Amino acid sequence: MSLLTIALVNLKPGTGKTTSAVWLAHAFHELDYPVLLVDADPAASALEWSDLAEGFPFRIIGMPSKELHRRVPEVAKDDEVVIIDVPQMEDHKGIARSALRFADELVIPVAPHGIEINRMSPVLEEIEDIQPMRKAPARVSVLLNRVNRSSTAHTETREDLTEDGWTVLEMTIPFVNRYSQSFALPVKARATEFEALAQQLLKRADIS
Repeated sequence: MSLLTIALVNLKPGTGKTTSAVWLAHAFHELDYPVLLVDADPAASALEWSDLAEGFPFRIIGMPSKELHRRVPEVAKDDEVVIIDVPQMEDHKGIARSALRFADELVIPVAPHGIEINRMSPVLEEIEDIQPMRKAPARVSVLLNRVNRSSTAHTETREDLTEDGWTVLEMTIPFVNRYSQSFALPVKARATEFEALAQQLLKRADIS
């Protein structure tokens, strides 16, 4: 049984799911956890990234399946942290719902912009609809991604989302070339923001 399963989900593409999934997987690896990255997107962006980078230092598999909730437990090793890069919900609803049904933590990466915030309601509706099919309720959190730290937009977005009842993760991911332009490059550098994020997700799961 895997130690922890985290799915990165959103309604549309372009929200930084794949970048976040890869760097979060790398962060857990740097923290000495065995990691399985599941590329559930038919576009296979994470797998392509791994190929172009001549491999990642952790396991990665492709599984764009509506039966993901049944198939991942068959391949995940004991004590692995499983990170699932979920395809955009609007185009691959069946795969996305399977991930929602399975993962312990559902992380919604969003930039602090109104248009992305407005897209969160359909995601929440899907999560609420799938909860009765789960063995236990999923933890749901928002990751503020591609943040310009010289602006106050992320602070205001955090306040608005918190007032609306969302759990907003403490760590934010900055909009920097190290992440935004890392596709196809080897993932080797220490990612302090993602390591802090990994630690928070472990704490939320009550894993020391």
